[in-house]
Amino acid sequence: MDILKSPPLALSLVLASLYAGLFHLIWGQLWGEFLLYWITAIIGFGLGQAIGNVIGLNVLMVGEVHLLEASLVCWAALYVAKWLKV
Repeated sequence: MDILKSPPLALSLVLASLYAGLFHLIWGQLWGEFLLYWITAIIGFGLGQAIGNVIGLNVLMVGEVHLLEASLVCWAALYVAKWLKV
């Protein structure tokens, strides 16, 4: 249960949600797409965080959150989801 109270997890979920909302605001058409973008953003942000941990690059970090890697992978995942029209 302590993982649910984790500040890095909370920050990651907030940022991924903001990215999904912004992406949907700019390119979304239907409300159903927002759920897809939100899930994609969370998965992409998590993958970016994992990549940042593996690479060990400590550029633009807030606490334990790799903002640069996680944000880049999140946005790439959102563009791929839009491109594939999943």
